[in-house]
Amino acid sequence: MRISLVSALLAFASPAFAQDAIPTDFTTPEGAAFIHQTIKDTALSFRQEGAEDFIYFTNVIAWRCGVVTLTYGLNAETPSIPFPMEPCWRDLREPNTMKMENPAFALFLKVPTGSVQTVTLRFLYEDGKVADFVVERAKNLIY
Repeated sequence: MRISLVSALLAFASPAFAQDAIPTDFTTPEGAAFIHQTIKDTALSFRQEGAEDFIYFTNVIAWRCGVVTLTYGLNAETPSIPFPMEPCWRDLREPNTMKMENPAFALFLKVPTGSVQTVTLRFLYEDGKVADFVVERAKNLIY
């Protein structure tokens, strides 16, 4: 019996053969990790303004549900500096909403222009897993 190529591909595409199924809830550790892995190379944005660079964390903190802590390191530093994030608002329809009511939860860092070439991010997820990503300034400059 011959099996068509389409049938064979469909069989391997079925959930039983899926290695990493796409999550449907992005407020879980699995969902947040999926998003972070997807955006890892563009997770941060760098904007030069005069003598300062603004490093925007907006992309990653918009997907903070499922994350216990986010730490970072500048250039070759180990990611040990905490980046404070708003809690996940699980009582809201959109738990990743940023209310922006507390100034302790910033969206960006300011550093001297050009002093930071890479930022290493470390996510500790609610399930205990850890993920590190390196984001390059040169590839993520915005104007």
